[in-house]
Amino acid sequence: MISEAAAKLRRAAIGTTKQREKDRLAIRHKKPIAAFFKRQKGAVLSEMDKYQFLFSESYRKLSESNIDFTGQNWDRVWDGIAQDTEGELQHIIAAASADGLAAGADQLRRVMFDPKTTFNLANPRAVRWFQDNGGSVDKIRGIQQTTGDQIKAVITNAIDKGWSYDQTAKEISRKFDGFSKKRGKTIAVYETSTAYEQGNKLFAQSLIDDGVMMQESWVTSHDSKVRPEHAANEAEGWVPIGHIYSSGDIDCPTDPGCRCFKIYQEVPK
Repeated sequence: MISEAAAKLRRAAIGTTKQREKDRLAIRHKKPIAAFFKRQKGAVLSEMDKYQFLFSESYRKLSESNIDFTGQNWDRVWDGIAQDTEGELQHIIAAASADGLAAGADQLRRVMFDPKTTFNLANPRAVRWFQDNGGSVDKIRGIQQTTGDQIKAVITNAIDKGWSYDQTAKEISRKFDGFSKKRGKTIAVYETSTAYEQGNKLFAQSLIDDGVMMQESWVTSHDSKVRPEHAANEAEGWVPIGHIYSSGDIDCPTDPGCRCFKIYQEVPK
């Protein structure tokens, strides 16, 4: 049994390694996500060119003529753009997830010094996880819906305030540039980190398949931003893999703002 001080050093070392590898993955996959939003911006602005008349003074004078566009008409326009770009976004997110999953599995393999157990994306558990998470249709449509809702808000605001078409197009462009930078980074960080942690977990489960008794422990970032419920999860110590923590969560990160991770070890004999 190692001392508590040694255990803390081990957790810190694993955490540093994980964060370094996750940062590298996020940087790698942020670029294609950012490029996707830029291409999507072009599609939106191209489609919006057809509706320049909505922002003319003469059209504004028509009774409630603008209201329709920000309702069902915009939804129809966006649905077409979302459908046309869905496959590309799914491919990008799936690639980020695959990269993260493989890196996470390899990290635990190195920690366990286990040369026998192998893991790849054809692993049945990995396949099941991908079906539900790695670029799943629901996840992609969720990202697309958020984009569509935010652009709709820009257009609604523009019409309400009587902006010109050029001013509206400039604001749409600015919003997409924000997606390319901040939101693109957030998505890349969350998707690669989630997959990385799952790679850890799936490799640990593969070790169990090989007869190795494994357990896990939740670890926080140990700073003022840690949520009380996540600190409580960490306080539970070593638990069986798949344990439901006091917060109600099974896995981390729980959301894009979560910086928690797990560590794994063989159950002491």
